[in-house]
Formats: sequence, C-alpha cells, structure tokens
Amino acid sequence: MSTVYDVAVVGSGGFLGSTIAAHLTSAGAAVTGFTREDPILADDALAPRAHDVPVIVWAAGGITPTVAAEDPDAVEAELDAFRAFARAAAARPVPPRIVLLSSGGAIYGRPAVPPYAESEPPHPPNAYGAYKLAQERIVSEAGLDLTAIRIANAYGPAQRGARGQGVLAIWMREVREGRAVTLHGDGAVARDYVHADDVADLVARVIAHEAPPRVVNCGSGTPTSLADLLALLREVAGDALRVEQLPHRGVDPDSTWLDVARARNELGWEPRIALADGIADMWARTSA
Repeated sequence: MSTVYDVAVVGSGGFLGSTIAAHLTSAGAAVTGFTREDPILADDALAPRAHDVPVIVWAAGGITPTVAAEDPDAVEAELDAFRAFARAAAARPVPPRIVLLSSGGAIYGRPAVPPYAESEPPHPPNAYGAYKLAQERIVSEAGLDLTAIRIANAYGPAQRGARGQGVLAIWMREVREGRAVTLHGDGAVARDYVHADDVADLVARVIAHEAPPRVVNCGSGTPTSLADLLALLREVAGDALRVEQLPHRGVDPDSTWLDVARARNELGWEPRIALADGIADMWARTSA
C-alpha cells in the first residue's frame, strides 16, 4: 500500500487481527483497533472512533468450530451482535467498506471437490461453516460493500491455540509442555496452511484496490496432510515430539484446499512464506 488509509480493525487483539493491524500500520495506514473490551458497537450505533473510517476489517473470532458444533445459542448470540453491527454500519451517511475474514476451509464442501474456487456454490459441511456463511450474507443483505476473504488454515507466531483452534499452535504448546501431541484420525486428512503475514498482505491489497472482488480465497493452494505437517514439526522439535493418536473428530471437514488464482490474477497476491519456513520461524519465536 502506497497511500495512507484510515482503517478500523475489529478483533485487533486477536491472532489475525493483531497481525493485520501491525501490517497495515507498517504499510502507512492509520489503524483504529477494537476489541471485546473496547467494542465497535455502542448502544446499537458505531462507536465514535468508527464514525468516519472508510474501511472496517472484521477479524473478530468469537466462535470456533467446536463451539459452533456444541453451542448453537452462542452462535446465534454472535450473529445477533453481528447483525447489529451491520445495521449500524449501513446507517452511516457514507457506509464503510467491509473486509470480512471468512472461512475457506468450512464454507465449501461436497459435492464440489478441492481445490475450491470462489465460483463453487457454498455448501458448509458443519455448523462453523454455516456461521461464517451467515456473516457474509448479513453484510450483503445490509447493502454494504463487502469483500469476504475466505481463509484456509492460518497459522503464525501470534497464534496461541486457544479454545482448540490452530493445530500447529496447539501441537507446539503440547511439545513445549512435555506432552504428546494429539492426532485425530490417521493423519491422511489434508488442509491448506497459510501464514498470517500472507493473510495480512492480502487484506492490505483488498483495501488498496478500488474494486476488489466480493469473495476471494486466501491459502497456499497446496494440500498438506496432518502426517506431513507432523513431519515438518518434527524437523524443528526433534525427539521432543511424541504423538498420541485419537479418533477422527466429527466437527472436522474432509480434506480441503483452495484455488487462489483470483487473488493472484486480480490482486497480484501470492503466498510468499513456505510452510516449512513458517513452521521453523513460529517454533523459534514461540519457544524463545
């Protein structure tokens, strides 16, 4: 980004939100952060600090796949709050553009087969995917200018593996604590892993673009099995890595990875951080 932007980041204290806020700031943006303790919504209106920002990045993540599967009331409460945000944003004299961090790993599904392109009809395989798709539709139905970034499995040093989300962060924590890492299933299931810095770069490109696509995938474009992911982690953790194999979890979708041609062709974006390099850096920075 070569132009200074005013941007609000909702969820700026979280894993992706903090990474995005730092990236945008370093690129010259004036970033206003919002968290659960300092929310963007006050009495069904946008907080004063958000009255004039032209772009709002929604990176808040109150619902995980496990919560979505086990607590539908929590999901509906989150969606009610999100609807209130969308209404408040649409009520501004000049409504903001919304950049929504959505899910590429949970919105697509059968009968389509990976790699999933944005042209595939949404078919969420689980409650978490349905929740993320509902967020996209809420913004669109409010009449707001939306870009939904459908992210694969993001990882990076700011990830803490809280609430059972973020397999690499969870595994690294288990290794450092002297515990065996847990592998659900036989390790054949594949995912698409993308570094948080690459996610932040795509967010910056979406903001800088005058007419970004309504939906864009963000991933490596390459499947990596859990067994291969363990092998990459073993390269940095060594003999400290022990594995406990558990049954496959019902909340986990089939193997998924994304087609990222749209981001490449329309926004000039490429994932730059190789998975092995990202894991090594994450291990070094979180073990220090």
